[in-house]
Amino acid sequence: CGPSARISTDSMTEPVSAVSTSLPTGARDVLATEAARLRGVEDTLRGVFRRYGYREVRTPVMEFAETIDRAQEGGPDDVFRLFDEAGRVLVLRPDLTIPMARLVATRMADHPGPVRISYTGAAFRAPQAGRPRAVEQGQAGVELVGMNGPGADAEMIVLMSEALAEVGLTGFRIGVGDVRLTREVLDALGVTGPPRAALGDAASARNFVAWQHIARNLPLADVERELIACLPTLRGGVECLDRIARVAPAASDACAYVREVFELVHANPAAREAVLLDLGVLRDWGYYSGLVVEAYSGQASTPVAFGGRYDGVFGRFGRPRSAVGFAVALNPLSRALASSNAETAPAVGVVLVGGLDKELATAAALRRAGIVVIALPDGDDRADAVAEADGWRFVSSRHKDGFAVRDRASGEQFVCARLEEEIASRV
Repeated sequence: CGPSARISTDSMTEPVSAVSTSLPTGARDVLATEAARLRGVEDTLRGVFRRYGYREVRTPVMEFAETIDRAQEGGPDDVFRLFDEAGRVLVLRPDLTIPMARLVATRMADHPGPVRISYTGAAFRAPQAGRPRAVEQGQAGVELVGMNGPGADAEMIVLMSEALAEVGLTGFRIGVGDVRLTREVLDALGVTGPPRAALGDAASARNFVAWQHIARNLPLADVERELIACLPTLRGGVECLDRIARVAPAASDACAYVREVFELVHANPAAREAVLLDLGVLRDWGYYSGLVVEAYSGQASTPVAFGGRYDGVFGRFGRPRSAVGFAVALNPLSRALASSNAETAPAVGVVLVGGLDKELATAAALRRAGIVVIALPDGDDRADAVAEADGWRFVSSRHKDGFAVRDRASGEQFVCARLEEEIASRV
């Protein structure tokens, strides 16, 4: 071997911990408290989805790159790519909607529709310079395939609202836009060619300053230019649609469609308070074909849920079908819930001194009663520290003929004869 192959003695003496404890850029561990919160959120969402008839399916983490590229016009540029044993290019799925579309188009091709499916899983996005984010993004969502019209779109909005409310999120707002409405306004006012493409780029980048600059330089009447310039800033009730219909009458059908969606949504009192028209929700023009929706919380810096109508995707898999859906972003949602409920109650569980040896029967009785037992050896003095570190509610040890117990939720201390009965009565 030449000098270039020489092993550095410095690297041999470097502590193992210096390299073995680091994580790739954007990767993170999830500790027990957050993991439990995420599991609870997932289980609650599954229950809400089931009530609406959405049945859970699962897809593999890896897909062929050509599948993702076909569905998304060249594919995203921030995916993890790898090779299989035959040299074919694979990707870690960058979202879960495209795998769902592939599954329905192939494995459920004979289903008469509408198809209602749900999912829970992780999507993966490669880190990009200047855009810090988690590379693994937990999502739970639904897809309604083979049904279009205001009723289907309204179901998505109402279901999103109900799902977020049921997991305990308060004060959230759901912004509803419509890509088709924006396109029809541009069609009605004759915006085509390079200016149209530039507006599309600005919309995809959420660069509203660029959008307004482009709009105000269009060769249109002042009132028309101003309408286009302010489109992304129109927020509120359906009265915003009246202005659009006056300036661009050819877009009246799209305005009427959005108005009907809102009438159906407002029939649900809970959703009525959370939902507003927000034409700044533009998302990707090349992917979405109509409704676009995002949910925001004051405790999260990114949307906690997002989605829309994507009727053009199934045709790329050989069988055109209409489709609409949304995904809940589990990690931002979990952080929002933790922030809005800072004083989290201790989890129901008993740190039982002696549960590993002297109090085996009591530990078994507690578990049969459905109560979590964190067993320690007899005489172990770490019970309070364990309960504090891991967030357990009760600490107990043998006391004469019974058990001494401390309830960390109330601060109360008491003695009881049968631990399983006393704990069960308090939870």
